[in-house]
Amino acid sequence: MEKQVEFTGKKVQDAVNEGLASLGITLDDAEIKILSNGGLFKKAKVLICYDDGLKEGEKPASATVKENPASAPKTVQQQEKKEFKAEKKKELRSERQTSPDDEPRWGSAPIKREPTTTSNFGKSQNKPPKRESALELSEQSEDVAAENAEQSEEKRYRKKQNRESVLPTEEQLSLAKEFVTEMLSLMKIEGSVEIAVNEGMRVNLETEDARVIGHRGEVLDSMQQLISSIINNTHGKFVHVTVDGLGYRDRRKETLEGLARRMADKAVRIRRKVSLDAMNSADRRIVHAALGEREDVFTRSEGHEPARRVVIVPKRR
Repeated sequence: MEKQVEFTGKKVQDAVNEGLASLGITLDDAEIKILSNGGLFKKAKVLICYDDGLKEGEKPASATVKENPASAPKTVQQQEKKEFKAEKKKELRSERQTSPDDEPRWGSAPIKREPTTTSNFGKSQNKPPKRESALELSEQSEDVAAENAEQSEEKRYRKKQNRESVLPTEEQLSLAKEFVTEMLSLMKIEGSVEIAVNEGMRVNLETEDARVIGHRGEVLDSMQQLISSIINNTHGKFVHVTVDGLGYRDRRKETLEGLARRMADKAVRIRRKVSLDAMNSADRRIVHAALGEREDVFTRSEGHEPARRVVIVPKRR
């Protein structure tokens, strides 16, 4: 017996799928007629024609309803698992309601509580240990770090000073003079070069041109490093080299010693550390030596090259 049923959906395919699933038939067993394709505010409508296989006047057998897996009764294992979880929740709830002084929490070790003795004023005598403040800890760590850095710098300086310095040979003197003369010529600076031998080599630039000094002696320092590298790499033993021009080294030492004393007095007056400008290792050693015998301050070096500087710290009274 042929039947016809209408179904609607958002799209034609949705209406067809819903109709076939409701009737329990496949697309081969039905004839689909599209009544409406639907639209923005209109649903699609289809007519499904199918043959239910019954003769006219015959009553259909009782239909079997497919159960939804979500609504199907749970298995015995699932039911037991649910009961087990509910029982565990009940036990945990009862454990939380018990007093912590009577019984420990579930799964934890028993806690022993010792009575605290109180004085006449009602204060506990079992006082916690005194904790150092964050400021004291930071100051201690800062002092330790400064001491370590100062010791390492002092070790490097002593190691450099303790190197066996020998008198330069005639070949080394000639090589150094030739190198500095050529450099002055390239810099277009008129002047002469004189080398004195006194526990090493001291190169004096006899000129009136201040360009040989540079900013805070940078040109002199560069020349000194280059000459030292040339003569000490070509020969086995170490020769100490100093390069000076226009009396800059002596004037620089006096200036740094005066600056160190003024900044030390300021640090004592304001009771705070004072940082100097960045200096090279030679200038820092002058400042350390100038304040080394003072009892009211101490010095340390902070930072990394080329921004390493001397810090003057007042001592605590």
